[in-house]
Amino acid sequence: MTQNSTYSYRKLYQKLIQLTLFLFTIFIFAQSAPPPVEGDYRSKITGNWTEVSTWEIYTCTGGVCVWIPATTVPGVGTTATAQGNYNVFITQGTEVTVNTSQTYYFGNLYILANNPVLNVFSSVSSGPDVGRINLENGPIEFKLLGDNQNIYIFGGVFYFKTLSASLGLRSGNSIVITDYNALGTESGLGSNGLQQLGITCTGDQKIKFYNSDGTLVETEYGVCASSSPYNFVQLNNFGGSLAAQLQLYPLKVCVGDTKTPVNLTAHYTGLIPPGKNVTYELKLESAPAGYNFPTLSGTFISPGDAASIPDPSLGPFALAGVYTYSLTVSYPFDDTSTSHLISSTRSVTLEVSPAGSINCACYKDPVIDTVNKYPTKLGITALGSAGATSGTPTDFWPEKVQGGHIALESRHKGFVINRVENTGAILIPVEGMLIFDMSDGQPKIYTVKSGDTTPAWHTFTTPTCPPF
Repeated sequence: MTQNSTYSYRKLYQKLIQLTLFLFTIFIFAQSAPPPVEGDYRSKITGNWTEVSTWEIYTCTGGVCVWIPATTVPGVGTTATAQGNYNVFITQGTEVTVNTSQTYYFGNLYILANNPVLNVFSSVSSGPDVGRINLENGPIEFKLLGDNQNIYIFGGVFYFKTLSASLGLRSGNSIVITDYNALGTESGLGSNGLQQLGITCTGDQKIKFYNSDGTLVETEYGVCASSSPYNFVQLNNFGGSLAAQLQLYPLKVCVGDTKTPVNLTAHYTGLIPPGKNVTYELKLESAPAGYNFPTLSGTFISPGDAASIPDPSLGPFALAGVYTYSLTVSYPFDDTSTSHLISSTRSVTLEVSPAGSINCACYKDPVIDTVNKYPTKLGITALGSAGATSGTPTDFWPEKVQGGHIALESRHKGFVINRVENTGAILIPVEGMLIFDMSDGQPKIYTVKSGDTTPAWHTFTTPTCPPF
């Protein structure tokens, strides 16, 4: 779970409200769009979002990737449970119009421009150097509600070109605005970034936030009119963010595992003004009864350094269960006793499984003979290792791989045992034979089980460790 607070500089302090549930971020710093990957879309001409002719798709064949005419439009057919993983780029010199309400779930949306964008206030930027999205024919709402589905306005324009037009975002996602051409002015809207119909704000162009289930979190977070928590001028000019960052590796361990330390990496991102007094708290949110984790807390002066927030190592664990840790980073917006607190929280979860369970088949260390050599005689390689030496003419691969019956190596190929229709398909089974039984999806071995006198097919069902 992530919680971010939003703030903006200068006179926004008086307008700030507690927004830790809204998870909205605005960044003002240099950015660039990532290179395309297979499946991404881009606008190739000016046109409607719902017209296939507006779009190209990035496709790869035989290692060669090119843009080709799209056969579908981005977002079509996506849902909260069937989200696309591609990005969408509104390219320079194109305008994409959304004239009916739409809800899409895909990756990020990038609105691009060739920088620097000239300030042509009070006209909305357009032309061969600027990409633009137009919301037309209100009432209309353009909703992007996917997981991690952010909007990046890199010098381009998101234009509320009609009355009763709104942009809906998923709570926790972000708008990133860079290269705004009126930076530093509190009265001018400039001509790129967020734009509204005409020069006079009507209050009908809005940014809203939604929960994952589609329920509204904030109906008027950003409105052109100044009566909103933020207006478009303020969002374009003075946005900022704070986001706690907490990573956990690995995400799963076993009870009693002394060889696999669990590492928590704690830090933060955002635009904290230098000199601010930053407070952190790294603590345990929940765990099996009997487990204790001392809360780590402290302060440092922004920007701090890599060691400002500690990175503890955890384990071994004696109790199976789910462990949840959280990091909260905060600082006061100004230096007064009544200052609004800018705060962000991030939590991570660790799963500890019982020793001997399916997730913990074996974690014993192998016995190592440091005196004698046990060269592996058979090897299959996809890396061209066959015959390679490790220092002596007689020490070839796979012989130099010690202690194995067979050595298999590849960076992208899996090992698949024989897949057979059922055990009856093996007419003459031999003890020690391994198969994957397609009739029930189980790996099986033909052997004598403890207590039996003759071999039979047995399914691998009991994880264990070999005795040494």
